[in-house]
Amino acid sequence: MERSNIAKWLFLGLAIILFIQFGKPLLFGESAEQLQPLDVNDSTAPAERAPAEACVIDGDRFKAELSTRGGSVRHLWMTDPKYTTGNGERRPMDLVTTSLESRMPLRTDLRLPGGNAQQVPFDDLDWKLAAQDGKSCTFTYSDDATRLTKVVAATGRPYELSLQVTVENLAQEPRKHRFAVEQTAWRTQKETEGHLGLISEWITETVAATDQTTERQHPDAFEPGDFKDKEFTAERWRRTPGNARFVAVSSSYFSKIAIPLEGPGKPVAETQIEEIWDTSKFQQKAKDPGHGHVYRARLAFPEHELAPGGAVTYKALSFTGPKERDLLGAVGNGTSEVINLGWFSPIAKLLVSYLYVLYRAVGSWGWAIVLLTITVRLLLFPLSIQQIKSAAAMRKLKPEMDELNAKYKDDATQRGLAMQELWRKNKVANPVIGCFPMLLQMPVWFALYTALQTAVELYHTPFGPVIPDLSAPGKYFIIPIVLGASSFIQQKLMPPQGDPAQQKMMLYLMPGIFTAMMLFLPAGLGVYMLTNTWLGIGQQVLVERYLKARDERAGGIEVREIANAEPQSAMKKTQGDDKSAPALGKGKARVRG
Repeated sequence: MERSNIAKWLFLGLAIILFIQFGKPLLFGESAEQLQPLDVNDSTAPAERAPAEACVIDGDRFKAELSTRGGSVRHLWMTDPKYTTGNGERRPMDLVTTSLESRMPLRTDLRLPGGNAQQVPFDDLDWKLAAQDGKSCTFTYSDDATRLTKVVAATGRPYELSLQVTVENLAQEPRKHRFAVEQTAWRTQKETEGHLGLISEWITETVAATDQTTERQHPDAFEPGDFKDKEFTAERWRRTPGNARFVAVSSSYFSKIAIPLEGPGKPVAETQIEEIWDTSKFQQKAKDPGHGHVYRARLAFPEHELAPGGAVTYKALSFTGPKERDLLGAVGNGTSEVINLGWFSPIAKLLVSYLYVLYRAVGSWGWAIVLLTITVRLLLFPLSIQQIKSAAAMRKLKPEMDELNAKYKDDATQRGLAMQELWRKNKVANPVIGCFPMLLQMPVWFALYTALQTAVELYHTPFGPVIPDLSAPGKYFIIPIVLGASSFIQQKLMPPQGDPAQQKMMLYLMPGIFTAMMLFLPAGLGVYMLTNTWLGIGQQVLVERYLKARDERAGGIEVREIANAEPQSAMKKTQGDDKSAPALGKGKARVRG
């Protein structure tokens, strides 16, 4: 395609994008956006509230603060030095991001969606702090019909809290309840948006895992029209088929998980993502800087009726912390699934397991990435060598291919047949087939990319003087510059086939793309890409030297075989046929000498 045509199509595409973005609203105006059929203030509470009291739990690698209002978690700080926040003075990161009482993590609810004979009068109860010892908090609630006891305690393992709720019916008649416990998070839309290939560390999803399936949901699964789908309950929660194994609200590096342990019946796993913006000030949510979502995931046990004097106990386990694979493995129940490794998760899991082995051997995540990349590159070398051979052969045939392109420039069919014959005579694979080995490698590289992009082990982990954090871009733009220069060298060594203008464009375009990408991507990916590029250059140089030496040896052997087998005819050709003499060349001289 001529460059003028390319420019024309690029200009047309840009015009369409600009019209959709700016022209359409100017011509037709902005229509009001539909709202979700949800009420953020859907909980009930006493008209007069008792003063809130706080209870603090010092656990392994975390500190939690709970409130008597709802008996839920108000703060959970990670006390590891690497999990800190702040531009100036670093402070422990708080994983609780919601502020509304009815949207706090580890909130429990006992009211039924509707009906009479409710066990408790309100959703949000004023509990009393009956006991605390720094490792546990005991909350109680009682009225004429009910006595509740809620105990939240550190388990002794990192980032874990156990939850136990006992419900007693003090009424003279049967009473009903439905126990539910949820995990939540609030994030603005701006916080979750990535740019130029960089995935935001705060991009968040809900995870519902059952004995039948595991579902991950993002805000686009909770558009206003989606609530009519069969997956949604009358309470407008999205229910995942099967009995719940766990539910979670999970970002790139951190997760809040709830696991059922004990209770009457099997709980279900439900999720809901509430979209929030100031509709009184902004007709379009995109214009509200505070536009965001509340991510909710809950375990909901079946409705249960207690006879007068009856009691029942529910138990659950909470994990709120970094998605370190060792920790999630210890939690069990398949909670490692909160690490979203994408389509190629089986390959990514294998690569991450090997990365752990390398880290234990060398004690550095940076060097472990280097060794992992070397290993993968060596394993895929049989595929890479075919691609290098094909490219080298195509460069040799370029003059003849250019002649055929010029000869049959107006006859695509004949040109294709001539090219096929040229490749067949020179035993060169079709370029499309030559690309096949590269395509086979793509799942491995995508899996490795995803594994490194989601590895919390790289979070705030330094590697050398210019990489203070493997999960963030490096210092002084050194990695992008070195990667761009390395890509330029690789393009020079192995230019793509095509006309000179295309080759020149690719020579500068590819290094430019890699440089721009690495301005924003995590340095851990930069270490992988640099190592992979340098290995690719090394492999290419060595393979092409080997092919060149092999061709030279093959040429010499062929001449000696002719001279030894038919010396008289060779002499005659040398003396009588001037056109044949150059074919013998140095091979003939070596035979005589």
